[in-house]
Amino acid sequence: MSIEDIHLLFHPKSVAVIGASTTPLKGGYRILDNLIQNGFPRDKIYPINPNSGEVLGLKFYTSVDRIPNPVDIAIIFVPNMVIPKILQQCIEKGIRGAIIQAAGFEEIGESGFQLREEIRKVTDNFKKIRIVGPNCTGLTRVDTNESGFFSAFIRQFGYRRGNIGVISQSGMLNGGYFIYLSTRYGLKFRYVASIGNKMDLTENDFLEFYLQDASVKVIACYLESFSDPRRFLALCKHAEKIKKPIILLRGGITNLGKYATRSHTGALAEDSQLIQALIRQSHIQSSSNFQQLFQYTHTHSLFIDAKDSLPINRNVAFLTVSGGAGTIATDLIAKYQLHLPNLTDSTHEELSKIYPDWMSPNRFSLLDIWPAVEKAQGDSNGVYKRVMELVLTDPNIDGLLLSVFNIKEFPFNSDMLIELHNKYHKPIFAWIFGPAADIIPIMDELKENLIPVFENLEDMIQNFVSICAFSSEISKTDK
Repeated sequence: MSIEDIHLLFHPKSVAVIGASTTPLKGGYRILDNLIQNGFPRDKIYPINPNSGEVLGLKFYTSVDRIPNPVDIAIIFVPNMVIPKILQQCIEKGIRGAIIQAAGFEEIGESGFQLREEIRKVTDNFKKIRIVGPNCTGLTRVDTNESGFFSAFIRQFGYRRGNIGVISQSGMLNGGYFIYLSTRYGLKFRYVASIGNKMDLTENDFLEFYLQDASVKVIACYLESFSDPRRFLALCKHAEKIKKPIILLRGGITNLGKYATRSHTGALAEDSQLIQALIRQSHIQSSSNFQQLFQYTHTHSLFIDAKDSLPINRNVAFLTVSGGAGTIATDLIAKYQLHLPNLTDSTHEELSKIYPDWMSPNRFSLLDIWPAVEKAQGDSNGVYKRVMELVLTDPNIDGLLLSVFNIKEFPFNSDMLIELHNKYHKPIFAWIFGPAADIIPIMDELKENLIPVFENLEDMIQNFVSICAFSSEISKTDK
């Protein structure tokens, strides 16, 4: 019944905040503020504090049994040693789910393990109440650009609803990093689950929930351990069948990293070779750091929403205004096993009309357009448009990689690129450089119109390769 349990935890109608505080710097205050400011009904929030009084206009209840109404879930932010007693009270109240944000369990050693066993007994091995955490920042559900369910102890803002579901053993991804990704890079989320030590509900439970939820199109995971590798593998294979990409960042792959995970979430060391074999069998995509995890996730999110054609053959065209950039791009394209195919005769013939006599275009799909810009007396946008149209209509080209130099003397017309993308529906990825104040608005506009854009050439190529890998797996399931 874990799908129903998780649905309740993500969609509670009423919440008890156990450990509520009147002190703004304490987590019990900030959790309440986060719920209220993001639209959770005030009359369905019940702050629990043994002292009388009120906070943020809400009256304190001294314990959950004093709440006169039914309560769906509890958010618990109290010292670890009193949590078994608190859970017993929640069970007696009929509360069906709890998010334990307090730390001090497996990660602290023997006393933490004893505490975990005590909780198992109280909950009848979690049959009486389901638990997220402990040692986590809980759950986020984004409903609109201004509302949802936010249980973290850091105020969330600047978010917009999207198609991304996140599973993380790090609370950071449901805290400050969530804000950063939303406001700096424009990622749009549907759910975030910070699962911490995963004493009860695990990555597999949330993964299964995301797979059956039609609003989730791409899944990002940060994991330090696998609860049940066989079940994880089966769920990943199902994700492949239903065409939902999963991007994974695995923590604790080095000896020093394993030591860090033990002190972070109490994760036990796992054989790295066995884990790598598991990842290969699951056909999910691996990332090497948080930036790459969410770059890939964002790219897949945009690609899925754009409904572009699949770059199955890995054939790309690269347009540049710099010979040096073209050389480095060619090396990277070869390194990541993309292809620069020959253009058709008709495409090359039309391109030759744009270029000057002293510099003909390549027969293969690396095109430095600067000589054509000089011939056009600086009309860079006119050249960009004509060359892109020719490349995008060439049957040998699966997608376009574009370098964009944007300055006041040569402003890039982003509307033109958006129009071409909407017309031809082939994937277009852009690498943009120029003064930061000039390029950031263009980057935001392109991403808003489902065109992935990057400030680093290699990032652009790696992300296109990620889409190619996803396209290859989709093509296999369609056969």
